[in-house]
Amino acid sequence: MDNFELSNAAVIASDSFFIAVAAIMLARPVAFKIGLTDKPSSRKKHQGEIPLIGGLAIFFCIAYIILIHNVINPVNIAFLAAVAIIVVTGVIDDFKGLSVKPRIVAEIVATLIMIRWGGVEITSLGDLFGFGEIQLGYFSTLFTVFAVVGGINAFNMIDGIDGLAGGISFTIYFLLSLLCIIYESSESLQLCFILTPATAAFLLCNFPIQGRAKALTFLGDAGSMLFGFTICWLVISASQGDHKIISPATVLWLIAAPILDSFSIIIRRIRKGRSPFAPDREHFHHILQVAGFGKYSILFILLAFTASLAIMGLTADILFNIPESLMFYLFIIVFALYNWGMSHAWTLVKVARYLREDTIDRRKSNSDRRRTDISPLPFADRRISERRSGIDRRHQATRKEENNFQKVIPALKSIGKLLKLKMLD
Repeated sequence: MDNFELSNAAVIASDSFFIAVAAIMLARPVAFKIGLTDKPSSRKKHQGEIPLIGGLAIFFCIAYIILIHNVINPVNIAFLAAVAIIVVTGVIDDFKGLSVKPRIVAEIVATLIMIRWGGVEITSLGDLFGFGEIQLGYFSTLFTVFAVVGGINAFNMIDGIDGLAGGISFTIYFLLSLLCIIYESSESLQLCFILTPATAAFLLCNFPIQGRAKALTFLGDAGSMLFGFTICWLVISASQGDHKIISPATVLWLIAAPILDSFSIIIRRIRKGRSPFAPDREHFHHILQVAGFGKYSILFILLAFTASLAIMGLTADILFNIPESLMFYLFIIVFALYNWGMSHAWTLVKVARYLREDTIDRRKSNSDRRRTDISPLPFADRRISERRSGIDRRHQATRKEENNFQKVIPALKSIGKLLKLKMLD
């Protein structure tokens, strides 16, 4: 759309929200019938089967808005085609479980559609190192494919607890929407005003709301891959070309949370001699769970972490016009600190647990004060892990041991009598 106005954006946003909600509600019974559900396992601790339709609902919303709301143009059709490939691949993976190779092939094909048909490509890295602008030239296509495939899998990796991937994606979509309004970037604004409310609708059905036993739907691989691809499309569009609104270095800060977590865990897996794509429970949200934080606390911490880094990057770029090279080196320092912390995470967890238990013991030693369950860890669940529970921990004889002892008693009495007689003599 050439003459995109905020009034039209408001209509599209409201339609997008309600269409996504309707799609989720209509698709839930179908998902149960065909088996498109996530079942509890050793790695998945949710209750009962949950439909994996979040990504499908958002895709149907995108398709409806583009095709029915008469927002058809070459860029949007390319966007829809590329997202369709991503979502279909994700749904097949949710059904049967694909190996890494076919998923990577599908992601590469979708990225090539983005480049050749959509015209969205990384051609410049900006003044990343402080020695002048880096033009990729003939390597731009290869670098774009590498970056987008990495971004898709980074978002797929962080989808570990309810509301996390959707919440991070919503934060990024929302900030991009504000940027597009400020800079009047109509094409990007159009896609953001479809994706932001659709993601909000998904979160309404997925976010752990107090009083609801379980989530109504999960993203599935289709949804997490869709989030990763669409965010890559938007940030590349916003940071490349003559009409760019942010620098390439700012993109790192905008999507810092999935980048930091995925690259850090890949480094640790390679060091241990494991596949970079091997699943485990060593992500940042898993470590927070082990440290005693509840799901609400974990979401608050990670979403606040995402928003803080993104706002810091945008503020440094737009308001203070900090050089791109300085922003890049600062991001490298943040990554180094994050990677060090994750590499020593289990040690830090042990220290945190010890401090919490020590504080509990000191509270119990003061009998004049009322016992409280306040944890020294901010935002931690109010759990008590007592080392001194007041239970008699001395050895308790078993029934067999008692019977054997009863058999020995007559002999002991006889020995006692002999000793007594000997002493009298």
